[in-house]
Amino acid sequence: PTTGAASTAPAKNPYAAYESLTGQQRTSKLLADAKREGGVLDLYTSNTDIQDLVDGFQKAYPGVKVHAFRANSETVLQRALQENQANKPQNDVMDTNDLELRALDSQHLLQPYDGPASTGLKDAAKNLGGWTAERFNAFVVGWNTDLVKKGQEPKQFADFADPKWKGKLSVEVGDWDWYASMHTYLTEQKHMSPAAADALFKKIAANVKVTKGHTVQGEQLSAGQFAVALSVYSHTVDKAAKKGAPVAWRPAVEPVILRPNGVALMARPRHPAAALLWVDWVLGDGQKTIAKSLRIPAAKSVPGYRDPVPPGTKTYSLSKTAETDTKKWNTAYDALLRGVPAAG
Repeated sequence: PTTGAASTAPAKNPYAAYESLTGQQRTSKLLADAKREGGVLDLYTSNTDIQDLVDGFQKAYPGVKVHAFRANSETVLQRALQENQANKPQNDVMDTNDLELRALDSQHLLQPYDGPASTGLKDAAKNLGGWTAERFNAFVVGWNTDLVKKGQEPKQFADFADPKWKGKLSVEVGDWDWYASMHTYLTEQKHMSPAAADALFKKIAANVKVTKGHTVQGEQLSAGQFAVALSVYSHTVDKAAKKGAPVAWRPAVEPVILRPNGVALMARPRHPAAALLWVDWVLGDGQKTIAKSLRIPAAKSVPGYRDPVPPGTKTYSLSKTAETDTKKWNTAYDALLRGVPAAG
């Protein structure tokens, strides 16, 4: 993500008046003030399931109308950056991927959340700077069960270097963060040399087709345009399977890459009370809605929820090494896929 010149943090915390409030007193005050602001919340998001959250929030607080702008994560980042650089911020809340949130935080455009909902969150969802994880996306290896028969499921990532997979694999064109995670897992956790990891990826790249967008990737996997998606979201596969598509991802090929997706209060909101009301709800009761969408919620406990990642499965998150050199990994992933054919 391109961040441009650094901004400075606003001198005044627009949410300070509510910090000492808890329980119903806090909610009532926020709701009353949100209505006085005009009963509007402006939300920028890359979440494809955002309408479920909007519906749930507006059912809980019918006096507040949510205006949601949804686009891919790069677009919502650039829109927020450009508006703030022009000194015309337009959104109250951001809901998107971790790397874009880190970029916004580096520009001092986010205000850390320290509300009562924090106590119910997993440790991995907190202390991330100016944003908080509201859910986790899981990158998994998914396959079409018509093309990969039972008993022939892939066992380990290195197997995909075998020429028998030529033209049968897929990766998503923007998943450099998945690539960085897998590469650093191989070098930092499996103690493979960087050269050996590069050689493995080159062999795998010779077998892949490239897709653009995880939704499209999931649809093409269901349609059998390739046999295996190496970097598909678990919820994409689970939703398709629930509708009867011939797809699966369990037993999992390790590691499952977990990426936090978060929510953040903007440091210069137009509707601060509505913004804080939204974040309180999304990190509280809204976690039930996230669980119903087959995502991995950030809450420690959600009634009736069962983690889709099987117990004992090795999981891995983007390493600190990869976080600090995004340009390096983006460039390396582009170079790896240069000349690789598109799926479809």
